[in-house]
Amino acid sequence: MSLARRVFEIRRERRALPDAFPNYAADPVALATDRRFKRYARIAGKLGAGMDLLAALCGTDKFGLHHYTPVYEALAKPLRRRPVRLLEIGVGGYGHNLGGESLLMWQAYFPRGRIYAIDVEDKTALSRGRIQVFQCSQVDRAKLGALAKEIGPFDFVIDDGSHVSAHQIESFGILWPFVKDGGWYVVEDVQTSYWPSYGGGSPGSPAHAASCIGFFKSLADSVNECEFLERGRVQTEPSIGHIAFHHNLIVLRKELAPRSSNVPLQNEKVRAQLLKPRSNR
Repeated sequence: MSLARRVFEIRRERRALPDAFPNYAADPVALATDRRFKRYARIAGKLGAGMDLLAALCGTDKFGLHHYTPVYEALAKPLRRRPVRLLEIGVGGYGHNLGGESLLMWQAYFPRGRIYAIDVEDKTALSRGRIQVFQCSQVDRAKLGALAKEIGPFDFVIDDGSHVSAHQIESFGILWPFVKDGGWYVVEDVQTSYWPSYGGGSPGSPAHAASCIGFFKSLADSVNECEFLERGRVQTEPSIGHIAFHHNLIVLRKELAPRSSNVPLQNEKVRAQLLKPRSNR
């Protein structure tokens, strides 16, 4: 058993998982366990611990309850020692807990990083050190856009907000322009795209087509836009250079450098040949 898994199991045994036990802070044993592990996280971060362990020590559900940290580690490791700017939508917190566990993880992982967050509730009390939290709705275009202009651009934007499809789509539209060239945009908990109560639906249904996953599936062709023979039939975003669908997670990378086909598609003869339907013979 890995050290990260052992820490997670101790937290679960002592009911010290903030997302699984919302009122854990009212339990003296759980609260003491949580505080002790969070102190260890600061030391572990300075020693270069991996994201699995930091997540377990900080108590965020990105490890254990979810399996996001291996994906994040692959994206973040090359930038670990750089002064990155990271914005997270939603900071968690239920019952007596303000949340902010993932912000502690990011701060420990990026020793020179600036960690920003927004939440529709007032969680500004979590601001400390290199962490700054603002009260803002993820769909308040005017306020969120002005805030992003002030504190961006970002190396990472992470949507762990309401998980409502319409909100996830709207936030992407607001914040994608503020992602750096080479930066990453991640949408978490997209299982809600299959749940009508969050604006999703069953695969093949109109509701699912309009969901968060449906929206980003429609943008997947953006990666190959330079290969199109005809324009205007699908929505695209030319600056999407990479899009990946993981379990409950969508990852996009911004690439501003233009891409070109290795086939001379501007040549009318070539285009005419490629537009001919293939014979089944």
